[in-house]
Amino acid sequence: MAYVALIPLLPALAFAVLAPLSRAVRNRMRWVGVAGVAGSLALSFAAFAAVWPGGDEGEATYRASASIASVGGVDLALGILLDPVSAVMLIVITVVAVCVQVYSLDYMRHEERIGWYYAVLSLFTAAMLALVLADNFLMLYMSWEVMGLCSYLLIGFWHEREEPRKASQKAFLTTRVGDVGFAIGLAVMYATTGSFAFDVVLGSAAGWAPGVATAVALLLLFGAMGKSAQVPLHVWLPDAMAGPTPASALIHAATMVAAGVYLVARALPIFEASGIALTVTMVIGATTALVGGLLALVQFDLKKVLAYSTISQLGYMFVAIGAGGAVAGMFHLVTHAFFKSLLFLGAGVIIHALHTQDMREMGGLGRRMPWTAATFGAGALALAGIAPFSGFWSKDEILYAVWKGHHYVVFALALAAAFVTAFYVARLWFRVFMGAPRTLAAFAGHADTDHGDEDHGGHDGGHDESAADRRGETRWPMVLLGVITAGIGFSAPFFSEFLGHAGHWPDPMIASVSMGVALAGLGAGWWVYGRRAGAVDTEAIKARFRPAYSALDAKIYFDAAYERLAIRPFIRVTESLAVFDRIVVDGVVNGAAVLWRTATDLSWGFDRRVIDGVVNGTARLSRSAGVALRRLQSGRVQTYQRYVLGALVLLMLLIVVKGA
Repeated sequence: MAYVALIPLLPALAFAVLAPLSRAVRNRMRWVGVAGVAGSLALSFAAFAAVWPGGDEGEATYRASASIASVGGVDLALGILLDPVSAVMLIVITVVAVCVQVYSLDYMRHEERIGWYYAVLSLFTAAMLALVLADNFLMLYMSWEVMGLCSYLLIGFWHEREEPRKASQKAFLTTRVGDVGFAIGLAVMYATTGSFAFDVVLGSAAGWAPGVATAVALLLLFGAMGKSAQVPLHVWLPDAMAGPTPASALIHAATMVAAGVYLVARALPIFEASGIALTVTMVIGATTALVGGLLALVQFDLKKVLAYSTISQLGYMFVAIGAGGAVAGMFHLVTHAFFKSLLFLGAGVIIHALHTQDMREMGGLGRRMPWTAATFGAGALALAGIAPFSGFWSKDEILYAVWKGHHYVVFALALAAAFVTAFYVARLWFRVFMGAPRTLAAFAGHADTDHGDEDHGGHDGGHDESAADRRGETRWPMVLLGVITAGIGFSAPFFSEFLGHAGHWPDPMIASVSMGVALAGLGAGWWVYGRRAGAVDTEAIKARFRPAYSALDAKIYFDAAYERLAIRPFIRVTESLAVFDRIVVDGVVNGAAVLWRTATDLSWGFDRRVIDGVVNGTARLSRSAGVALRRLQSGRVQTYQRYVLGALVLLMLLIVVKGA
């Protein structure tokens, strides 16, 4: 089964081939990225077949590793682990990745840097596949960071514009905050066990001191909160919608944002050894589920509605894990990946056709875009939790786990979030697909308005929505995802058994309550938005509940709080440090430089006047003496005789004087 290593390697090789090429050649070679991911999909199905029928919890079907370094006599290895959990994740990642790459062939066809887009998309897919195949936390963390880099590059794909640039920076910095906790958790883990390997770490977690287990679990949870956009580290995900819509479908709806859920599920024995960490996970998840849903209620940007919906559904997954229903959380991860990527791809077709993301400029698209309406409707019903679509089954599993664990307050919050979810799904549907068309009249006044990636995706002239709806490259990926969304829910009992747990069909009481709440939410949405125009005055409702609406419109002040409590103080501190650096540090450095220059000037003056003066004076004296003595050498014998006679006379006088 050595072919398992090729699953992440093929898209990595696609990146390695595309990245060094010139832009023109890379654009023509974008099929390399599609081929790499398609190859990974085929091998993923082979790997899944090798694991089938599963059932052995934690049992590895294939394992391989290689040492990359040695620290203190302990080998650090990179390895792959194929078990039921990783086999499921391989299928999810590669199916969605292939759909997104095929969809992008049309959606991104007019982009000047489409080759680079495919290169980064391939690298991200390779990193995500490596993450779910990792057999140790070190390799998982390395893949985790590569995914963060790819997310940064894809959010800022249109880097010439300010909004994507700022959004990419915000996403990178916010997720890095969580990653710091992850890194510290790894350090504590290694100090405790001397290893990063899953079997060593997780196998010994039950014997750790409760404080150590809690510290490691909460630090890992903090890292997961950043990647999976949990409150309060959720603020980056809505802004990340500034990137290309297909990239949002893969990275910010289906795969990378679910990596935090996967991490917590993998590290579950550590959370169980702590106990309190599971409660914290559940509370954070419930808060996120409700907050994300409420924020989706007031959005008019189509992609941001889906972004906040993603935040809310990820919260549901954390609720499940915290309540002891890790299998339910993983199943919701799987179903959400398919129906939310479907919704994002459908949103991309709408934006592509109408050149706007504002739902107030849409309407009546159900008749003009039947394929998109049908597939988007399947995803919307799954998101709302309506049977028999997949979201109903996975949400029912989560509610059952919460109820069975006697977490009744959280159960009530989860039901409230389910009602809100169904309500904003109805709001989105009726604004976009029903009612009178509003796009052409609205577009006349907004032809030059920058609404997002609609001005960058390829499009034909005019506003032929049906043409965009009929494109094969965009239609067939949505049809495939729609079929999966409609049918995969029926695999719920078998999914549990595949992961080694007892499977069951929905509990009648829980299913009835869940469906009732979802239908009530859809009904309330129809009452407000689906009846004839003006039947309900939404402006009057906003005015009546102005404080609550204002808080939601301001994103419950999370961004404002970060601005006031973190960003502005940081800027003030940096400005103060800059002043200190300029006045004190630079003053000391420049003062030392002045003193040194003065000392060197004095030294140079002493050297020039004294040392050089003595040396040069001696030389001048020697030269003068030489000139004077040279005059004695006249070459005349008579002169030499006079010199000798004079010297003899002086000598005799000296003798006489001394004798006297």
